[in-house]
Amino acid sequence: MANRAPFELKRVMQVYNVVQVLANATIFVIGLSNTYLQPGYSWTCQPVDHTDRSPAMMKTLYASYAYYMLKYLDLLDTVFIVLRKKNSQVSFLHVYHHGGMVFGVSIFMTFLGGSHCSMLGIINLLVHTVMYAYYYAASLGAVKNLLWWKQRITQLQLMQFGYLTFHFLLVIVRNPCQFPVFIAFIGFIQNIFMFSMFFDFYCKTYIRKQRKSAEHKLKAS
Repeated sequence: MANRAPFELKRVMQVYNVVQVLANATIFVIGLSNTYLQPGYSWTCQPVDHTDRSPAMMKTLYASYAYYMLKYLDLLDTVFIVLRKKNSQVSFLHVYHHGGMVFGVSIFMTFLGGSHCSMLGIINLLVHTVMYAYYYAASLGAVKNLLWWKQRITQLQLMQFGYLTFHFLLVIVRNPCQFPVFIAFIGFIQNIFMFSMFFDFYCKTYIRKQRKSAEHKLKAS
């Protein structure tokens, strides 16, 4: 494998990206319309209620299971990276994020379905819809005109983790709430950690490069 040429997976990845966009967008609409757009569903403290069998909750649980399956589909990102020999992209952030999502969503599906954690999935679905749409557009050769979009996606991811940090903090400070404070605390710490890692990536990828480019232009002028 070490001496083998990288696999050409452009068409396969284009189909994969389209599937991801359609799947993430569909589950996002179903999830949002049956949770936070429903009267009585709390933005600040949605409890765990295993007795709720309302149509909206059942649709939410089905959508949550589909979201859980998507987290396994996301692992193909790593497979494609390895087959294309882009091993430098398999960073700690990449592995931790994908592995952590599979584990975290499995816990959510087992014990916390339809509760305060739903916001994490809904925001993540929106981010992934935009992200895979960018990947598809980039595969068509539009990268030069879409470089600004790549930076905006990272900014969107930072906003995601920033809001989720606040979202879980609400449960911690607004007790009593019929949602496990321990889980909220883990979600709070986890999203701070993810924000810090993505912010470090953002600084290294965009801020420092922009500074170096500006310095180079000043020297050249």
